[in-house]
Parts: sequence; C-alpha cells; structure tokens
Amino acid sequence: MIDVLVIAPHPDDETLGCGGSIAHHTAMGRNVHIVFLTSGEQGVAGTAPEHAGLVREREAEAAAGKLGVACDNIHFLRLPDGGLDPGNRSQFLSVLGILRQTRPEVVYIPHAADASHDHQQAHLLVWRALEKGASRSYPDAGRRHWVGTVLGYEVWSAIGIPTFFQSLQAAETEAKLSALACYSTQVKGEGEADYAGEGGVALARFRGAMTSGGHREAFAVLRLGALPWPPPCDQRPA
Repeated sequence: MIDVLVIAPHPDDETLGCGGSIAHHTAMGRNVHIVFLTSGEQGVAGTAPEHAGLVREREAEAAAGKLGVACDNIHFLRLPDGGLDPGNRSQFLSVLGILRQTRPEVVYIPHAADASHDHQQAHLLVWRALEKGASRSYPDAGRRHWVGTVLGYEVWSAIGIPTFFQSLQAAETEAKLSALACYSTQVKGEGEADYAGEGGVALARFRGAMTSGGHREAFAVLRLGALPWPPPCDQRPA
C-alpha cells in the first residue's frame, strides 16, 4: 500500500490545495495521512483562539472524512498560528517526528512562493525536516526515513509553471466541494475572500480549462525519486 502524507499550515489548506488528489488517493486504496501544523486558531473573527482552534479541528476532521481519510490518520501538531518558524528546534523536531512516524512515499506541502507568510514558513519548516528525514541525526525523532517524492500545491497564489497535474474525476471534485463545505467558519463576509464553496474549485477548473478540460490540480515537483503510482493507461508507453 502506498502511503501519502499531506501537510497543511491550517485547516482547509489541504482541501484547497489538493483535496481532489486526496480523494483520488483514498479511492485508489492508498493510505493518506493529513498533518495540520497549526489549528488556525487566529482565523475565526470574534472567537477566542483557544476555542477557535478546537472548532477548526472539528471542521478539519469532518472535511477529511469527506475525502475518505481515516480519523486515525489525522494529526494536529498545534504549532502557533502565525508563528511557524523553520529555525525553531521544537517545531522542526515535531515535523521530523511525524515524517518518521508516518513514513510516507509521497508528501504534499505548500509550494515555495505561495502568497501567505505562514505557507512560505511551512514550506521551509517541512523542507528542513525532509532534508533530515534519512539522516542519522536526531535519533530521538524516530527511525530514519527518506521521502522519494515531494509535490508542492497551490492555495493563495498559482504555481508559475506547474510540472505535474492530477486530473479529477467528477466524484473527486464533488468530494473536494463537500470537504470545503465543512469549513463553515471560513465563510467570509462581503468584500472578503470566498473559497469555502464553488470558489474553492475555481483554480482547479482553470487548470482543467487550460489543459485537458474538466478539473485538475496543479503541482510543483520538488523531489521525484520515482512516481510511486502508475500513470493512466492512455499515458503508458506502447
């Protein structure tokens, strides 16, 4: 069984960036884990952070269920929202530990230039852990593990030149929409970002329109030891 790990800075980033791909993996019988670096506790207007974080975690669990992810495969590291720091040893060891615990073959992270400070810091933090995953250093963080494939997903800004596309079947697009609908705290007011509904699949629709039609999710290939799943039949060599 192929193990896939999706790392999200906040609840909802996993669905916006690669929710259709998560649904695809679970439909194919692959073992998907989702790690939330923060609980997004600063992201609910008028709600105290300690309560907002719990609410958003419940939303994340419901959304993951819509994508076919087992409840035991959802992990909350509860790092500070707005305070991700690649140089912080404790944060680094938390991420390294979950990488070595879950032992994925494929990891999804925000792409390096995603237009959010937390997303950029998340990219650097996770990449630091990925670089040390197979090192003999930090033995207390668990047994060494090398991740062969790392893909960067897009949320707040599009990848300039995507190098991998995942075509989404209608059921996978619907699963993405159903998962986004779980994030009711992220329904914004007039004049604010609107992505907890149809807006959340607009980028996937654009990616499809510019390539093969339908909906597709686009990624930056950050590391590629080997693609651990076979290409579609129509893309295999004769």
